[in-house]
Amino acid sequence: MEPSLYVPAFLARSYAREHPDLTPAAIELVRDEIALHPETYAAEVHAQACLSYARVHANLHSGLSRMEELSDEEYESQRSRLFEQTRLDLFKIAKTDPACIDARLVDILLANVPLDDCINDLMRLELEARGTLEESGRGFSSTAPMFWSDAALDAAQSDPLLSAVGNSLLLAANAATGFLSAPNDAAESAANAGERALAAAYLTGTDPEVVGWLHTVECLAQGCMVTARYKAAARYARIIMRAQGYPNFAVGTLMLALARLEDEEGFFAAAQSNPAAALQDSPWYLLGRALLLYKLGRRKNARRALKDFAFRCEGGAFFLLNPTYLAPYLPVRPPVKEAWNLTHQAVWEADGIIADTPDFTGWAMSIGSIQEESEAFARRYGF
Repeated sequence: MEPSLYVPAFLARSYAREHPDLTPAAIELVRDEIALHPETYAAEVHAQACLSYARVHANLHSGLSRMEELSDEEYESQRSRLFEQTRLDLFKIAKTDPACIDARLVDILLANVPLDDCINDLMRLELEARGTLEESGRGFSSTAPMFWSDAALDAAQSDPLLSAVGNSLLLAANAATGFLSAPNDAAESAANAGERALAAAYLTGTDPEVVGWLHTVECLAQGCMVTARYKAAARYARIIMRAQGYPNFAVGTLMLALARLEDEEGFFAAAQSNPAAALQDSPWYLLGRALLLYKLGRRKNARRALKDFAFRCEGGAFFLLNPTYLAPYLPVRPPVKEAWNLTHQAVWEADGIIADTPDFTGWAMSIGSIQEESEAFARRYGF
């Protein structure tokens, strides 16, 4: 979840709480003003820390994007300097406000340590953040279906920002998944959300500590995928899938993990229980299905599934046959600009599974028209 989404929502909720007599029109004016001058509304330490993190996060990603055309040597040198400066900035933020979970999380991700050490640090941060949230008295519960107690959800119903902010958060989350077939589907999904789902989305998306905790869990799911801890990855992904108003692809992580575990029943149950994934236009679902069927020895079905992936997902054949570097998520999957960005992410996340599946890539290359589709994509986008 981008700071540009949750930090303004948090500032608006904080301001509205301090000024309960605001009219709906005044609230909209405040939200517009926050979008232009957020520092004016960041009076408390936590708000200032969140705003500082948002700026550091933006600088980090803009710095990385400017390096894309550099030579390997220049890239490594400039990236190291950028990471060092970013870690220093994040350390200052976390020292001022330890409750800025995202600052601490990205600092962990940027540390040059072995993956197992990184995962251990993430687990400690997740445990601490979860404990602090559950003891805060604001109704957060990691065991509740949508992470909020009934009392907290009921109280949110009277919040003057609930409808406007809650619906915008649901809309952003639904549109970001990449599983919906058209933009209108995201709006319809948000409009049809129940009152409690709307309240949960509002409470989650306006609380930077909860968002930071969810980011930490999502990083753990990704870390477990990279280190071949597939059952743990599936467990963490299922936690993320319970969040409302939180943009994520956790169902994709779950499907890849279940495919690697050859859990056919679990894989298709996950697809059918998730309306977005059931549309079957997700690269995670389509690639996971091909891998699952191949690993189960059902080559005829796997062949059909692979063709579905290659021809329904932009760049599917290309990224499968040509492993292409993807910048690390800092802290979670970034918003995408092109449809093929999603395919690139899915294949990159499945890299360990593909490498662990003997002859899968060679078999895929032997299937008629896969190689041609890969080359056509490369010509189209200049790869």
